[in-house]
Amino acid sequence: MKLSLIPFPEKIEYLKGFTNAGAKTEIISDRSVDKEGFIIDINGGVTIRASSDAGIFYAQKALGQIKFQCGQNLQNVHIEDSPRYRYRAFMIDSCRHFVSVKEIKKMIEYCALLRFSVFHWHLSDDQGWRPELEEMPELVEIGSVRYENHFGREQNEKIHAGFYTKAQMKDIINFAHERHMTVVPQIDMPGHSSALLKAVPSLVCGDKKVEIKTSPGIFKDIICAGNEKNYETLFRILDGICEIFTDEYVHIGGDEVPKNQWTECPNCQERIKNEGLKNEEELQGYFINRIAGYLASKGKKAITWNESLKSGILDENITVQMWMDPKKLCNKSPNRMIASDFYHYYVDYPYAMTPLKKVYNYEPIINGNVIGIDTPVWTEYIYDFGRMEYMCFPRFIAAAQTAWSKNKPAYSQFKNELKELMPYFGIKNAAKPDEWDPPAYSRIFGIIKHFGAVSPNKIVRNIFKATPHNYCRADVP
Repeated sequence: MKLSLIPFPEKIEYLKGFTNAGAKTEIISDRSVDKEGFIIDINGGVTIRASSDAGIFYAQKALGQIKFQCGQNLQNVHIEDSPRYRYRAFMIDSCRHFVSVKEIKKMIEYCALLRFSVFHWHLSDDQGWRPELEEMPELVEIGSVRYENHFGREQNEKIHAGFYTKAQMKDIINFAHERHMTVVPQIDMPGHSSALLKAVPSLVCGDKKVEIKTSPGIFKDIICAGNEKNYETLFRILDGICEIFTDEYVHIGGDEVPKNQWTECPNCQERIKNEGLKNEEELQGYFINRIAGYLASKGKKAITWNESLKSGILDENITVQMWMDPKKLCNKSPNRMIASDFYHYYVDYPYAMTPLKKVYNYEPIINGNVIGIDTPVWTEYIYDFGRMEYMCFPRFIAAAQTAWSKNKPAYSQFKNELKELMPYFGIKNAAKPDEWDPPAYSRIFGIIKHFGAVSPNKIVRNIFKATPHNYCRADVP
């Protein structure tokens, strides 16, 4: 029988006959096999060859798919496999809407089946600060609570709060490590930092009072890059983050930073002058470089969103995550790149806007220095775990296929194999096959309906929410 395997293996050779599923599995250490790769032989017995625990883990997951399809009689087969990229990430935003420890573990479990190697955890933003740092209790006491919610259909004055204790974060990190997955924390700076600025007012330019934001958007409240004491505070925060998160990367944000306050701030203008910078864009480059330099002194590597390239002075050792780059600065950059293209990998947008085929067919070719992919789920309009499952799956599966497979099959083959394997993944609220690729007429209406339903205008929002649509489960946030 022909097997359906996701991610699709680098090499598969079908042999004659079958092997009893109860046959003993022999595991052999073989240093000739790629670090994360494996070889599976089923032919009268089952043998796994790998050079690492990760390779054995991934081989066992592939073997699980085979047993799911074959039952008691395993198809005899020879499989050789290894990943296209080492950095195979998914991102969860816990800031706009809090995601419980149990739910995060569930997502890690799902993604381990797909051989993701990185959990990117978005922990601070304008709408909430989530990691507890014992030496700065004000961060969660103040920054983790907001008193209103204006996110699409969620319009209320209810308290939304939640944070992760050090023990909980360590527990999640260990859970990920057991599944051969590293964890990358993201602490946004200098923009998307209103919750931090509310908790630590000294970080603000001047004496402006900043509130935690209760709606999506890009806000002018940003960290003052001119005040020297601010760097000491940020380094203290990063000390706490680095103590908890022991893996190599820390994401420091750097996206969507309005410079209005820096333009008006005497400290920022003095910093520009004293450092010989040309403008506020270079000030951001200076800021990001300095934060990254501190992380490097602690043995960490920094990741920033692609807007930091606008400065023209970004340190080449910083990894850049490309999400939207109209000026194609990433193409010209020597920095290592992570592909997170907005139009293909942002799965919090409806299937009408980003159908499964679009995710699957995207090729992360940027500047010849791509180290992997990262597919994010932002939670402005995701209020519960069922919706998160629905929006992520199977689109995460399509991204995982690209991240792992050097020669992925045609979309039609992938789609057929995915239909066969969806029950194996056990995702309760995954989108159904007839919702993966909406027809053209439905896609147009679905996109309009999505943006209408999240309009800040109450009348427009209610009109679109009341409009029936075949794909409303995905399109109405």
